[in-house]
Amino acid sequence: MSKRNKPVVFLMAAVMLSIIFCGTAVRDADAAEIKSRTMVFHYAGPLDCTNARFANSFKELVERKSGGKLKIDIYGQNILGTDIDCLSTMKVGKVDFMVTVPAMVVNVIPALAVYDIPFTFDNVKSARTALSDPQWLSVIGKEYEKAGYHLLATSDSNFRVISTNKEIKGIDDFKGMKLRTMENKNHIAFFNALGVKATPLNASEVYLALQQGMLQGQENPYSQIYDKKLYEVQKYVTNSNHIFHNIIFFTGQATWKSLQPEAQKIIWDAAQETAKKISDYSDKSEGEFLNKLVKERGVKFIDFDKIPGLRKELRKATLKGAKDRAAKQVDPKLLAAYLKACGIKD
Repeated sequence: MSKRNKPVVFLMAAVMLSIIFCGTAVRDADAAEIKSRTMVFHYAGPLDCTNARFANSFKELVERKSGGKLKIDIYGQNILGTDIDCLSTMKVGKVDFMVTVPAMVVNVIPALAVYDIPFTFDNVKSARTALSDPQWLSVIGKEYEKAGYHLLATSDSNFRVISTNKEIKGIDDFKGMKLRTMENKNHIAFFNALGVKATPLNASEVYLALQQGMLQGQENPYSQIYDKKLYEVQKYVTNSNHIFHNIIFFTGQATWKSLQPEAQKIIWDAAQETAKKISDYSDKSEGEFLNKLVKERGVKFIDFDKIPGLRKELRKATLKGAKDRAAKQVDPKLLAAYLKACGIKD
């Protein structure tokens, strides 16, 4: 996305989200009127991951904007349980905030299955434009509310990409590949459609499985491939860009409705600022991590854009099945709204 257009997209998204999700127009928050409160923030992943960066930025902003009246206690590394565990405690206000990816929440908010449609976007610009579409935000926000949650912001870590020990020269090279995926039936299904032997596995077990030859590859953003030192057990990294790595930040309706309007505004503003920071950081860091993987760690880069017809073949092999699965999980109007935002003809 160009520097000229990028702020406009984020501004439009923030304005629409504010109109849609804040519910009540509030004046500039007066910290003196806010009741003191400590809230709980859950995220999965290590202390140096993107989720941690999001949590720490949000905490700093909320506590500063509220003059210390609103405090955030952060619990990472699944200390409070998994994302799935904490979804239930969020509904009753015992956990107040969560940052995660849609794939981890789809069993509770089925509408998020639309984000599992693969090979939808060719680049970050088109993905962000689609996912900040005001009409789409209006539709998806209501799905959070139906499930008992309240969407605060969306961000991203660019794309999830495939790393492997098998060189990919064309679509046939996917056949028979043992590839680790997240525990997500939609991801498993679209990889299987390529002939991949998709293997759900806990992130902490991936390195050893690759090292022992139980797997030939896995998929994650470049940053996580680097941070988890998978370059030690992987020969190739790609720009498969099969799934845009959305980051969703939300709270429970119980928490949101219990907050004073002034507190809601502080939390809302902090969420928007943090989301923008994370996306900007990802734009810079993902490229840097790819460069480190290739130039410092000796991993060979396979550029899918230079393999004639590959992206088109991958989309053709997976799109219909992905759309059919989504149609069984979400309302047809919602699916149509998502496909329209993405520029995909139904």
